[in-house]
Amino acid sequence: MNHFSKTLLSAALVAFSGITAMAQDKNAGVIDYEVSAKMGPRGGNTDGGDAEEQVITFSQHFFFTAGKGKLATERPDMGGRNGQAPPQGPPPGDNGGGGQGRGPGRGMRGGFGGGFGGGPVYVDLSGKKYIQVVTKADDSTKSFYTEEDFAAPKDVKLTDKTKKVAGYNCKKATVTLRDETYTVWYTQELPFSYSPINGLLPEANGVVLSAESDRRSFSAKKVDLKPVAVTETAIPANAEKISQDQFRDMRREQMQKFRDRQNNRN
Repeated sequence: MNHFSKTLLSAALVAFSGITAMAQDKNAGVIDYEVSAKMGPRGGNTDGGDAEEQVITFSQHFFFTAGKGKLATERPDMGGRNGQAPPQGPPPGDNGGGGQGRGPGRGMRGGFGGGFGGGPVYVDLSGKKYIQVVTKADDSTKSFYTEEDFAAPKDVKLTDKTKKVAGYNCKKATVTLRDETYTVWYTQELPFSYSPINGLLPEANGVVLSAESDRRSFSAKKVDLKPVAVTETAIPANAEKISQDQFRDMRREQMQKFRDRQNNRN
């Protein structure tokens, strides 16, 4: 092989390696979402005619690598709302049931408010499952987790409209979930499927980068493709698997303890 041929071969190998590296890079990174949600009037007073709903804005970050993911929520500024938890969107497996004791998956917390107690929601991207982890407040050495499958949307209208969100080409669709209609923009340029809210992914293959209803919205401001440690998206090694019913019971117990602590402070 002459020198010229060797040079061409080396250049081709370098180019191929570059393309492969770019493809691999899409499997790891962080999506930064900006989230807005409406809450009831401050203090919970809904009788006053002049009472206005409060709008809070906060950030969520979705870490992904090696077929796993984690959605972490930054604690929002509640604007003086004493003791009130951040708003919760439809749980990962809401399936139309909501968080008020109706329908499967109602005990899990995800989406706009993050996980149980504001903690992260883990995602098995390969197995298409949301994973909620709970650590007991009175014993931090005990962790538990429950799983829920990705839910197929029930009311989807696809369109031929497109736009870029965070640098990615996205398709537009509308999806109805829990009596709320969302305008959804999703990309198929990432090698996995994911939505911060379960049931909002218009097609099986895609990543939701933006969704908006009358009461809440989230939009990806940045997709940063970079190495992410596998430990970042791994659930605690000692976590014990529990059923969704057990998770709901544990959540009610923890929330009651939270309310008791708040009442004792007042």
